[in-house]
Amino acid sequence: MSPGFRQDIQGLRALAVLLVILDHAKIGPFHGGFVGVDVFFVISGFLITGLLVSEAERNGRVSLLGFYARRARRILPAATLVIAATVGFGIYFLSAVEANGAIRDALWATFFAANFKLARDGTDYFQNDTPPSPLQHYWSLAVEEQFYVVWPLLVLLLCLYAAWRARRSAGQRSLGPRVRDLGVSPLVVIIGVSFAYSVSYSTTDPVSAYFSPFTRAWELGIGALVACLSTRLILLKPSVQALLSWGGLAAVVVASLVFDGTTVFPGYAAALPVVGAAALLAGGLRSAAWGPQRLLSLPPMRAVGDWSYSLYLWHWPALIIAAEVVTDLSLARRLAVVALVVPLSALSYYFVENPVRRAQLFKGRRLRGVLLYPAVVVLTLPMLAAANNVVEGELNDGGPPITVDEFGDGAPQQDQVVALVRASVKAAQDGFDIPADLKPSLLDLSTDIPDLGKCQYFEINNDRPLCPRGDTDADRTIVLIGDSHARQWVPALDELAKRYGYTAYFLIREGCPSSDVTPWMVHGGPSTDCEAFQEWARQQVEELRPDAVFLGSEANRRGFADDNGELVDDEATMATLYREGMEREIDYLSPYAGRVVVIGDPPAVVEHPGRCLSERGATLKSCLSTEDKVSLTYIDALRQAAANKGVEFVETAAWFCVDGLCPSVVGDYIAHRDRTHISQSYAGYLTDELEGQIHLGPTDATAAAQ
Repeated sequence: MSPGFRQDIQGLRALAVLLVILDHAKIGPFHGGFVGVDVFFVISGFLITGLLVSEAERNGRVSLLGFYARRARRILPAATLVIAATVGFGIYFLSAVEANGAIRDALWATFFAANFKLARDGTDYFQNDTPPSPLQHYWSLAVEEQFYVVWPLLVLLLCLYAAWRARRSAGQRSLGPRVRDLGVSPLVVIIGVSFAYSVSYSTTDPVSAYFSPFTRAWELGIGALVACLSTRLILLKPSVQALLSWGGLAAVVVASLVFDGTTVFPGYAAALPVVGAAALLAGGLRSAAWGPQRLLSLPPMRAVGDWSYSLYLWHWPALIIAAEVVTDLSLARRLAVVALVVPLSALSYYFVENPVRRAQLFKGRRLRGVLLYPAVVVLTLPMLAAANNVVEGELNDGGPPITVDEFGDGAPQQDQVVALVRASVKAAQDGFDIPADLKPSLLDLSTDIPDLGKCQYFEINNDRPLCPRGDTDADRTIVLIGDSHARQWVPALDELAKRYGYTAYFLIREGCPSSDVTPWMVHGGPSTDCEAFQEWARQQVEELRPDAVFLGSEANRRGFADDNGELVDDEATMATLYREGMEREIDYLSPYAGRVVVIGDPPAVVEHPGRCLSERGATLKSCLSTEDKVSLTYIDALRQAAANKGVEFVETAAWFCVDGLCPSVVGDYIAHRDRTHISQSYAGYLTDELEGQIHLGPTDATAAAQ
């Protein structure tokens, strides 16, 4: 049975897209408006499955070619237009680095794999200061298409099974209902497994879980289950269906008002909007006149529902690019962006979506519809390559490296790195050209991160391996413990371990400081995984008995959990907790290590170097930054902890800043990878500077004795 066209579903689409836009534009109290995406998933699962099982009812089979042809005509035209427009506007309005990021994201979006790319980037805490991609919202399209690679095949298998059952049972002539009924059991399994995975994964790795097709499959499956059960649900009394619908609408609205960026999601929380959307779909099969379907079927709601796909595609890049063009995107300006997106989406619907979907070219020509996808890829790839050439061309100009000879102050300097930092500040103040051959290049800056091999402990919560580095045959051992701010010293410590004969172990978990404090997670709550990792790292030190343990970290500015598991996020109290936690950590480790050394974090900078250096008209002067004052508070907390416990503290500020001024380029190195992390290239350059303070090599007395 096919439920036919339902105007209330267009209204539900309108509600979903409006919630998403209001959330993204920060308009009104709908901080959980991101649940509109979950509503879309349920609607999609319901409609697509309804079409598939209806086809099975009529024909006793499902045409995969026809299904994918319809999907191509529905999805590709508007999606490709928005990708092309976003890349074009990105080249014109964004910095070269941001435009290059948009081009890379466009490539992933073209192959419906944006969610995998975002999941990979999202678990990388080096990305914290990077603005959102203008094509980030394509992740949801990717999840849908990945689901629809599998689900139609399963329906086809159910058709074959039903046909086999029909042949074995005399007099069985109705295949369709069998397929509909047979779909219930596998859907229940899919929903159960996916939901359980979502709940588990959302607490251990919430960023990756948000984009995973495996944590979202149950949401599409819920919609599909309603479609399979529709012949039974339609038998409910209209009054019951109306109550079900009002309850579903309330669930979606409440979720949009109560949830926010700290909600662990999808997890358990996603059940509220998902079940609510499913209730609305089920309740609308034959609702009473006083149900919400009349409200959802009003002409304005139907119109917005018609445009919902284009609205979803256009609103996000419009907001992101506008935020880059206008530094202060006020409420009035955000409203203006949304007001501009509405007619743009209507035009996209009437002149792009509908004409291609209804074109005579594809009538009865399923293969042509399927070939639309490779045709789009063939057209898009050269466009992206050309755009990339334009961006790279903007970054190739520049001057020679900064040198002490040209910009030194003439005073005798024993430390050449400190002298070069001073010269680089002077060069910036004098308006010297940005060097042409930067290390790393601006386009490689985002990936200039030390490799940890198989020991990416953020992704491992059990059975953590050890990955010996440095001189793996050495009798002496060093250990580095901490978060991404410890990780940035891996290139220097790895080289020093090789040079002076140490086996090195880098016990790094991003977002997990070496201080004995429990950080507050992005999506709320104490990070119990960090606590477990910290305890594991201590156990490794106890077993390894290293010659030296190095501790490095930055305070998690989201806050720490106190002894009662409550959030503490005021700067002064956090600094105290941070200092006391480092003192405890030193006490834990000192009995098992020859030395404990705290590596002071370099000051964070106000300007994001990659974005600034790649802007049109950028100069070293315009990218000369100041120190981030908050970071100095936490650096001093670790300095005090080291002094209180009588252990060594490595001062690093002079390698980056002079008198509160921090050049984005030191010599020809981009010093900072983002506002808070240093680049891998510059860390390698600082190897000898670090050795000058930590003394892994032979002392002068030892060298003389030898």
